[in-house]
Amino acid sequence: MGVFCAVVFSYLLLPRWFAESARWLVIAGRPDEAVKQLQRMASMNRKEEEGDRLDIEVLRSNMQKETASAKSSHTFFDLVRTPVVRRISFCLCFVWFSSSFAFYGLAMDLQNFGVNIFLIQLVFGAVDFPAKFISVLTVGFIGRRFTQTLTLILAGLSILANIFVPQDLKTLCIVLAVIGKGCLAASFNCVVLYTSELYRTVIRQTSMGLSNTMACLGSILAPLVKMLEEYIPFLPLIIYGAAPIISGIAATFLPETLNVPLPGTIEELETRLVESIGRQEE
Repeated sequence: MGVFCAVVFSYLLLPRWFAESARWLVIAGRPDEAVKQLQRMASMNRKEEEGDRLDIEVLRSNMQKETASAKSSHTFFDLVRTPVVRRISFCLCFVWFSSSFAFYGLAMDLQNFGVNIFLIQLVFGAVDFPAKFISVLTVGFIGRRFTQTLTLILAGLSILANIFVPQDLKTLCIVLAVIGKGCLAASFNCVVLYTSELYRTVIRQTSMGLSNTMACLGSILAPLVKMLEEYIPFLPLIIYGAAPIISGIAATFLPETLNVPLPGTIEELETRLVESIGRQEE
């Protein structure tokens, strides 16, 4: 217990090396610090020339819309007030819910594999490392939407596939469950980044709160669905598998954020996605 506590407390030392949000610093009336932070980031990314061209006037001219919109108050209803943000909110809520729902559904089924519970728990934990590493690569090189959709659909298919595997093929059952668990871990890895990029600064924390609430709701409902196996043994697996597949399809309706400038205002987000949809229809 002491070792675990020491690791957790060591995290308290990390924030001193974190960079504060430049947008927040400008909105808070601290543009000098914002310029320093941006120049520091430019230096770390080997963009010294761009960093040298930054000054307070350049920063303010690029942040006029952000500063003006920050003066207005924002509430939870901004997540559903406009069509594009409403669409993003509904899709992300389902992604968060189903990822947590299927994750806990698999976790509660460990004892049914008929092997050492500690060994299977070790395997379930170890699969997170390669799964999250692969998701980092696909998120950075292929895209957020592709990674989110693929991981959720693969997770759902692996859970559904276990319905048709005979009970005596325990190894195959475990392999499918581990694949599903790894895909869900990768899904969580992606959706946290994806959610923060899809919302602008002033409603980002509200959106993250809503998303985490949906994830908690999924973890609450998962054990209740598990109880249905007393009536129909394979029904929980159908529900656990169908949820991520449907949410994976819903993720295809989210805009891609890879190598795309983040929107400064809700109006900019609305305009950008409408134009993107128009180009696709043409």
